[in-house]
Amino acid sequence: MTPGCIDRRRNDASEGSVDCDPGPPLIAHRGFAAEHPENTVAAVEAATAVVDRIELDVRRCGTGELVAFHDATLGRVTDAAGRVDETPRERLAGLSVEGSGEPVPTLAAALDAVPADAWVLLDVKERGIAADALAVAAGRDHGLAVTADDPAVIEAVRAADPAVETVYGVRESVPARFLRPLIPGGSAGAGLPEWAYPPQDVRAMVETATRLGCAAVSPRYELCLRTDIVSHARDAGLRVLPWTVDSVREYEAVAAAGVDAVVSDVSRGPRET
Repeated sequence: MTPGCIDRRRNDASEGSVDCDPGPPLIAHRGFAAEHPENTVAAVEAATAVVDRIELDVRRCGTGELVAFHDATLGRVTDAAGRVDETPRERLAGLSVEGSGEPVPTLAAALDAVPADAWVLLDVKERGIAADALAVAAGRDHGLAVTADDPAVIEAVRAADPAVETVYGVRESVPARFLRPLIPGGSAGAGLPEWAYPPQDVRAMVETATRLGCAAVSPRYELCLRTDIVSHARDAGLRVLPWTVDSVREYEAVAAAGVDAVVSDVSRGPRET
């Protein structure tokens, strides 16, 4: 995956232009979760109509199938309660994600909606499912990479298929996560005062990604703005894919930091915050 057009429409000759946006491309986080019911077939279809990179979450449900779903529990995005890993597939198929009428899809159904010329980043949310996720994705024409914040999941992917690119997901330390929302401007990252951001061991993050054989590191985007993780990753030969951006200011800030692509909840017009 290399930087290029953010928007499919900007690379469509029928629109009268083949110019690419010079900024890093967008990866549609859960199918642009701020604009569509996250991780649904409808979100995949809508997001891949405008970008050619998409991120989807993966969990196992109570009857064993893999589903596209982020949380361990159902309550945030559906009207149901309980754990995903205790809920039968049939029950998930009858739920409505964010009141949209879209059900929780199997991973297979979500991937069936991805165009052949797109690239998919699967975020594997639990141990013990990496090989099965690769098996579901096998034989499809679109590109594939797997991300996780758990080194054991990355190792399982590498063991199942060393040819699949892996991306190590990292976030700030607990003190930084706690302090940032309490500081005016802190939730936007770009405006966080230097003194308010505890030191982060980004060298260890990059070293872990390298040890795991990853092709890229995916940091919480504030790390790209408040630390030298981008330069450390560059020195290690890793791409940098920060998450999760949802404003013009955040996009422009991480783009200026020299990242390779941006994991975003919004598409061409990120809302201001």
